[in-house]
Formats: sequence, structure tokens, C-alpha cells
Amino acid sequence: MTFSECRLVPWLLLLATAPAAAQGASRLDAGAGTGGSAFGWQPRVGLSGEMQAASLGSFRTLFAGALDRVAAPAAFQYDAFGGVRLASVAAPMGWWVGMTAVHRNGFKDIVEQPRIETGGWRRVGNLVVTISAVRRSAAMSGYFSRSVTGYNTYYDSSTGHWDTTRVERTVGDSARRSERWAETQATVAWEGRRASAEIAMGGRLASHNVPTGVWASGNIAVRLSAPLALVIGAGSSTGGQFALDAEHRFVTLGLRISPYLTSSIITTRPMTPAAALSAFAVDALGGGRYRITLTARRAHRVEVSGDFTGWKPVPLEGAADGGWTVTLPLTAGAHRLNARVDGGGWIAPPGLTTISDDFAGEVGVLVVEPLHEPEGARK
Repeated sequence: MTFSECRLVPWLLLLATAPAAAQGASRLDAGAGTGGSAFGWQPRVGLSGEMQAASLGSFRTLFAGALDRVAAPAAFQYDAFGGVRLASVAAPMGWWVGMTAVHRNGFKDIVEQPRIETGGWRRVGNLVVTISAVRRSAAMSGYFSRSVTGYNTYYDSSTGHWDTTRVERTVGDSARRSERWAETQATVAWEGRRASAEIAMGGRLASHNVPTGVWASGNIAVRLSAPLALVIGAGSSTGGQFALDAEHRFVTLGLRISPYLTSSIITTRPMTPAAALSAFAVDALGGGRYRITLTARRAHRVEVSGDFTGWKPVPLEGAADGGWTVTLPLTAGAHRLNARVDGGGWIAPPGLTTISDDFAGEVGVLVVEPLHEPEGARK
């Protein structure tokens, strides 16, 4: 990779950040790496992003795109991907359907048609399990050969009879044909406050002139400062040239700008999670124990985390009136905490003063006053 190609990464990041942020980008990645296939290992730099569009009732539209520069000696100098998805916003599970267009320069003999995609996800705490399927097709032009079997009839003068000989020959001609195949993939993603991890495994079913294939990949994202994270990834991929999908391997290192660490746009949270929480209260029960109450009438799951839980999510118990409670030990003083509904984003409970946090954006501040017990109660 030349020095000018290395400089492309920060320039792409700076150029894309301003307009994307203004339109509410949910994720922006820029990085460099190397990929290997039958052509050997080639340096690669790229930029990808996801943007949330307007909501359509209980659905939302999501746009995604990517641009890669491959330092190959011949074809595939640039790979461009762009697509749109319609996804449900229900939590903690949902589905989506979409289409992705692909363009590659330098190799005109194979033109991939838009991909048709669908899938669903389910969130369990900090884990998101996703299963997706893709229908792909490509129009190929070139010189194709085939075997032709024929028979030659001749007169055998030694026997005085007619005889037949089988003859096989290979013929070829320039033509254009289309191939179709299907791929499926399962992904497990985990997201914490300062780090996230994602593992994906996929496979391709055999079809006419397209072989079977399997691949696996993984990445780890570590929050540097909100909303910037460092991402390291490796594995094999189906994103490259379709004829070499089973052989394509990669290693990447890059930066991510996103309020969330996970990379998949299907794991998006509800658009307005704060509206689900309408009240927050803390009551002293004595002995250093306090009852925390949150009101979320349409919620299926409510959790809190704070410095008093080691920032581990603690589930609350729901009641028929929409109240959610949990009893925890608290010490006197100021505590930082956040809450989330149905696996959504972490937010400050209503009514609390908020302060900025290097990793979560904002947290609520809860002040616990020291209890003054009556003299007769002391031993």
C-alpha cells in the first residue's frame, strides 16, 4: 500500500463525518487492512456507513453503503455497495427486508445484479442473535466451451460392412448467461459499555456453476471516547468477488463513529426510548437498602445500571400498573446511573440531573441523603 493510499483513510473519515452526522448517521467506519484470495494478499482501504431515515409507523427505513479501494495489479480496483432496508422497530425482536446494489470496476465480464435480503433478530439482554438470507445473481459474458458427442459412419472394406465410430469434440463460443444462488448467515453480537464483539458464520448452497462455500468472521470494538471506537476484525468473507468467496480472507483495523458499538443496522434500538419512561422514584427501606421504581407502561423489560452495580445491568420486576421496581443497597452520596427499556439505548431516568460520560454519552445523577436514625433506635 502506498503512502497516498494510507492517507485516504483519515481523509475519507473527515469528508464523510460532517454530512452524515447532519443526517443522523447511526454508524460510520473507516479503516485499512489486507485481503487474500487466489490473487494473493492485497492491501485495502475503505469507508462504510449506515444512516437512519424517517419512520413509517412501526417501521423505519435504513440506508447503508460502502466503498473499498483494493491495491490489486489488475481488476477490482474499487468495490461499491449501496442499499436500503425496511425494518421493524419492535423490541426485543424484529425483522427486515431490503435490497443492495453492487458495482465493481475493472471486470466487465461479470456484472452482479442487486441482492435481495431478508432476516430477523432477537435481543436477549446484551446479546443479539441474527439470522439472514440473501438471494444473489450475476450476468456473465465470455467464452464458454462445451463437449459435443457425434458419430461418424464409414464403410469397412475389410469386412464389407458399414460401421459407426463415436467422436467427442469441444466447441466454444462467446455468450452471456445468468447464474443465481442463495446464501445464509447467522450472527451473534454482544455489546457492553466500553467494548463489543461480533461473530458471524455463513454458507452458500450449491447451484448451477456456483460451488458451495462457508465463511466465518469476527470483530472487536473498543470505545476510545464517545462516539469513537477502535475496531479489529478478521476472518473469511462473501463480500468479495463471487467466484472466490470461499477463498477470500481478510484482516482489518479501523475506526468507528457511532453511539453504539455494534455494527449491524438490524440491531437498532427504538427511535424514542426516553418516551417509554414516565416516572422515576427512590424510597429508603432502612438498613442501607432502597427501592428504585421506574414507570414504563408498555415495556416488556426494564433494566438499570450504575456505579453501585459495577455498571452491570440489573433487571426490574414489573407490576400490572406499569411500575417496575428493584431493591438495592446504596450508600450516601452521589451515584451515576442509567436505565433502558426492552434492550434499547441507555438513558438517564426522568427527573434526574444529567452529566456527560466518556463512554455512554449522558448519565443521570442520583443523590442519596444520609439517613438520621432516632436516638432510641441506635444500639
